[in-house]
Amino acid sequence: MATEETPLLIGDIGAPDEVVPTAATTTAAAAAAKRRRDEIKGYIFMAASALGFALNLACVKALSISKIPALEIVFARSVLQLGLGLLGCLYYRVNPAGPGGVGMRRWLLLRGASGAFGNACFFFAVTVMPLADATVVFFTNPVFSAILASWMLSEPYGRFDKVASTLCMLGIVLVVKPTAIFHATNMDQNVNAGAAAALVGAMFAALAYCLVRKIRGSVHSIVLVVYFGFVSFCCSLVAMFALQSPRLPQSHYEWTLIVMLGCFAFLGQVLLNRGLQLAPTGPGTLMRNLDVVFSFIFGISLFGEIPDWTAVIGSFVIVACTVAMGLHKWRTR
Repeated sequence: MATEETPLLIGDIGAPDEVVPTAATTTAAAAAAKRRRDEIKGYIFMAASALGFALNLACVKALSISKIPALEIVFARSVLQLGLGLLGCLYYRVNPAGPGGVGMRRWLLLRGASGAFGNACFFFAVTVMPLADATVVFFTNPVFSAILASWMLSEPYGRFDKVASTLCMLGIVLVVKPTAIFHATNMDQNVNAGAAAALVGAMFAALAYCLVRKIRGSVHSIVLVVYFGFVSFCCSLVAMFALQSPRLPQSHYEWTLIVMLGCFAFLGQVLLNRGLQLAPTGPGTLMRNLDVVFSFIFGISLFGEIPDWTAVIGSFVIVACTVAMGLHKWRTR
């Protein structure tokens, strides 16, 4: 691999130039190479997390078909995720409370709360909307991530990003097809509520992503999983009994789905947290959009949810805009 080196002329006149690297340039080149390797690993982790989350959502959809309430699904996921996270802390010999200092733990709690609330909104959307539609609305979160990153991380948010963000909102309209615009007479009100929940979830997910970026390098990724699971466990336990009527799974099939739900969520969360710590926020959205692709595949193949042409066009607009924003940040950084 070529590195940046400082040429120094030595020897007699007419002799070939000889390049002598200094300690400073060698160190800088090594640091740049390591940063590039870390970014590539980050993209791979985020792509793998996309598959894990898509499988997790397929389990959510299957459980909702079995009439398991959304908040109970969130609670089941949080229990398994918290348990696996604590085991991971034991394995890596990491303090599950995170590094010392009240300030850092406040950031961790805020990250856990924003991620937990965003996840609960998303799960509700998946239970009342087609899997692909809920996913594509939720994955407008790179738009909100770019806006928040400009404030929290001092990343640029220029005219190109603003145009792409506006087009993403147009894509949401095509996916959701609100009655006021499309004059649909058979529009399920649950779909409207689900779309609103997915959009709110996207905003909180964007906040969670930016918080992970803000504390990057100072906290082990497994600690982020523990905080996410802990906050989600506490909140969903209360909300489950206050807002819905929970019921125990009635078959081995439902129990298996719940276990798979927690495992896929844990795997996806670990890989996502690590990927976000290694990859830049903007280009990382390229890998995250694989969630949408997997959700379309699972929605069609597992649940027979065939999207109409407006949903396909809207999904394409949203994915294209978020990818364009990522590429733009990549080229102009």
